[in-house]
Amino acid sequence: MNEHGISTYEETETISRAVEQVSQKRYKYFNINVGWLPERGSPSLQKYLNKVLTKKRTTLAPCIQALDDFIESNPVIKYLVDNACKENANILASGLPEVTSDKVPRIRDKDDLLHTFNAILTEAPQFIDYDLVGLPFSAYVVGIDPTLSGSTLFRLPMFNQYMANILNEWNTFLDSPASNVGFRHENEQWLSTTAKEQYDFPIWKKDSETLPYWKSWNSFFTREFKDRNKERPISDPMSNRTLICPNDGSMYRWRANIKKKDVFWFKDMQYSLSDILSSSVPEQQELIDQHDLINIFSGGYIFQTYLNPYNFHRWWCPANATVLFTPFVVPGCFFNKLVLPDFGGATTASLPYLAEVNARGIIVFKTKEYGHICCIPLGMSEVSTISFDSNLVAGATVTKGQEMGMFNYGGSSFAVIYERLPGKKLIFENSDGVPYDQDPVVASGSSGTGGEVTLIGAKIGMWKTVILNQSLDLSVAAPIPTSQLSIAGYTHAQYNETYATWALLHKGVIDFQLYVDEPVYFNLKMSVCAALVDGVANAPATVRVNGVVVCRIAPKDGNFSTATQLVADYLLTTGQNIIAISLDDQATGQLFINNITIGA
Repeated sequence: MNEHGISTYEETETISRAVEQVSQKRYKYFNINVGWLPERGSPSLQKYLNKVLTKKRTTLAPCIQALDDFIESNPVIKYLVDNACKENANILASGLPEVTSDKVPRIRDKDDLLHTFNAILTEAPQFIDYDLVGLPFSAYVVGIDPTLSGSTLFRLPMFNQYMANILNEWNTFLDSPASNVGFRHENEQWLSTTAKEQYDFPIWKKDSETLPYWKSWNSFFTREFKDRNKERPISDPMSNRTLICPNDGSMYRWRANIKKKDVFWFKDMQYSLSDILSSSVPEQQELIDQHDLINIFSGGYIFQTYLNPYNFHRWWCPANATVLFTPFVVPGCFFNKLVLPDFGGATTASLPYLAEVNARGIIVFKTKEYGHICCIPLGMSEVSTISFDSNLVAGATVTKGQEMGMFNYGGSSFAVIYERLPGKKLIFENSDGVPYDQDPVVASGSSGTGGEVTLIGAKIGMWKTVILNQSLDLSVAAPIPTSQLSIAGYTHAQYNETYATWALLHKGVIDFQLYVDEPVYFNLKMSVCAALVDGVANAPATVRVNGVVVCRIAPKDGNFSTATQLVADYLLTTGQNIIAISLDDQATGQLFINNITIGA
């Protein structure tokens, strides 16, 4: 028996194995800290929890009393709540460093849970010893959301509806003057020197130029720039070819060729369009189906970011476009996690999964030349209030950088989905043209900033024309030209009927003509071999594009093999280009070429 009166040897072993597995390096997103909460186990977090746990209990707010009545009236929900609290005791009894009582709060029963919710309901995000407690509900429910019963509970729509009512009530408090307590005294809380540096105090509009500066917490959270053109200029505003980030944040990951349906495997969460673009609300699902969104974006690209508490929490339109339908907010979960056990408090470790199950907005823009773009502001934990600008209705014309909406103390992630386009490839890259890693460094410190900061309005990618895969068959005497590739001419070259291939003779050259609408990168593949002379292969050749040497090839024997070379876009010109393959002067044998292929 342990101090909680529970026999836990096997349970402790199970928890120990689970923590060991998820702590291994391959689970890189386990226990991510993006700045919303202090480090796990920090004295400041413990001090905050003690503050709310020792508050004098008062009459439950109506929204919390409603949850209490619901729990008592539903035996399944009551079982899950009671069992989650028992499992919370088991976790603490395990004695593991990751889950000691100074890191995971003890939640003894339903009354503990609800009265602590009641205490938090009038607490604004605040600093404890210079550490931000920005997700007070998450800091507390980490005691049960990693448990099997707790994770089940927080997935249930009926339970989440009551949680939504509680969080809406909290949001009402954050809209009130009582919530601006952190802005009333210089050098304290949100006006401390450290905090001001984090959110760059001078650049923001304020409700007043004197204390308390902002009339409520939400007024601060949705603050605007004094000079948006200076602070966040729009990259390439007249063209949709350049992609801009619709929000401030840090890059979480990007993926190409996203699938209609996929499975969330623990160590590598995938994106599933049929789940992301879905809703439990019939009218919303009807719009999704009516516009065939899943098929539109199947095989496309996704770019996901996360926001820290100091970021700008408004979002701007990503393109010059038309709004496809009036946007809506899909109801969803609030404290649900896929990565378990995760004792980090916030749910950042499960971000791709959250794009499918959490409260999220859906808006789609239709551009003339670069297809459709879907923007998904995503709620996380208690920060799940999502508001679209009222001007963005079906058929509305928008400009790149126009106001799209905001998080009213809601949302801490943003996903953008781009349609796959024939003949074009989306390259995610920064303003210097440096490609982004698919999985960049993520946040680990209190500022919550990862290795790739993405500012609203800044370039995050570029559409590039690609050459469609096409081959010129040189195993025949009269190769049939493709839409872009053909033989332009040749010298000292001929078709060899015996071996059914074209051959370069001494000082031979074949010129291939490539037509492009604009300069592009492409892969050049050549199937070649050498005609042996006295059993020796000696047929080195040079490949030039518009007169510039791009590679040399030297087949080692008489068997056909493929030589591949990436050709840079700056070597091409709009219109006709020449790819020349010439046999070097020192060659003593013929070079056989039976196929040339170009493509992305």
